[in-house]
Amino acid sequence: MEKFDSISHFLQSGEFEYRVYDMGRKVWEIPNALFSEIENQKSQYPYPFQKKAWLALLFWPKDKQQDAVIWFLQFPVDELGFLKQASRDAFLIDLLEQAGKNIQAKQTGIEAQDGLAESPFAFKPREDRLAMFHAIATTTLEQQPSQHYQYAHDYLLTKETGGPGFEKWQFLGLQGIADVVARLHEDDNEGLLARALSDMPEAPLCSYAQTLENVKIHETLFKALLERIENEASEEKPNIALVAALVRALSTYPSNEDKIFAIKAIMQKPIANEIEIIAAISARSWRDLENDSLRRIFVEKLAEQEQIGFSAIIADLIMIPRMRDLILGEMRSESRSPELAKKFDAFMHGVVS
Repeated sequence: MEKFDSISHFLQSGEFEYRVYDMGRKVWEIPNALFSEIENQKSQYPYPFQKKAWLALLFWPKDKQQDAVIWFLQFPVDELGFLKQASRDAFLIDLLEQAGKNIQAKQTGIEAQDGLAESPFAFKPREDRLAMFHAIATTTLEQQPSQHYQYAHDYLLTKETGGPGFEKWQFLGLQGIADVVARLHEDDNEGLLARALSDMPEAPLCSYAQTLENVKIHETLFKALLERIENEASEEKPNIALVAALVRALSTYPSNEDKIFAIKAIMQKPIANEIEIIAAISARSWRDLENDSLRRIFVEKLAEQEQIGFSAIIADLIMIPRMRDLILGEMRSESRSPELAKKFDAFMHGVVS
């Protein structure tokens, strides 16, 4: 049996078509060439979460999309963001062993077993991520969306144009919402969602927002999200969980002057005193923190948080390869505030209270 030195090698040797997705911070495709470089430690893993690479592998025999297979795998990364190859190699050994067992089972007429089900490297994504992944997978495989798609689409219509009414959100399915968002550029879904945002109740809005963080959005929807954030933030008692979900939904809009200005404006509102809002920006919009002025505002606002929250967010950010040097540079800057210096010193000494 052929020996494989990487997962990429295994998939290429089997002549599979395949796609690789990050499942940690968001459902985001990783180009095959980059994944190969990650496996060979030529590139850092771009989206580590909780010191791991959380992966979904979708692969199928050429011209046989109906036979697609999905693997959900997690591997540790080191403090610099490189994949720890020992774990990946252990998975390959398990994979080859299971393949051998399946070949033997086929020869003897015994039903083959799914060895990944018991693999220590397998994981089950949380429900909303799983729904989004399946929605994206069906678009990749050119398959029809789930049976819940039509209602999730029609829900965005006004009653005058055939919609059921926003109060009928209890009939929405999470998979249907994910299917709509994965197909933003079909059936006028993006335009319908943008027009519906101002009147949608909190529960369905939160679900649509959670899925939006996984797809690229355009200006009209970006502005509609900002308007709803503004309205929610102006409430006497804002729904912080909803605002955080809306802030995360902004993350896939291209980083430009308008977006940087918008995030700065959010940071100046009272809601930015809530750790959930700060975490939403750091966990999803970290690329925007490459902007020098926004990053300085962010770290100073972060320094106003309790030490445990400050330390958790800094620890998370410095695991992201593109952010490590930038964040540490701000922490050590001569122009940093005394409070930021104090919080960072406590972080370095492991103080969490």
